[in-house]
Amino acid sequence: MAKEAVIPTGCWPAVLRDELAAAYAGEKTVDAFMSRVGTIWPRPFIETGTGKGKFRAWRKSDLDRVIDPESVGGSPEAW
Repeated sequence: MAKEAVIPTGCWPAVLRDELAAAYAGEKTVDAFMSRVGTIWPRPFIETGTGKGKFRAWRKSDLDRVIDPESVGGSPEAW
């Protein structure tokens, strides 16, 4: 069964694990998000371990650059 993306209460943290990164990106499941990592979504800035011990994390600012480049001072054409 696929893991659901989780939207936190309060504010978004600066570093997002799989479930939070998927939710922040607007994906319904982690699997959907992971299938687009490296094409639409950036690769994680931390990726260690294997299997169940795998740890991945994305910077919220890296996802922001893809979601709305103009809001973070970037150019949409640069991405």
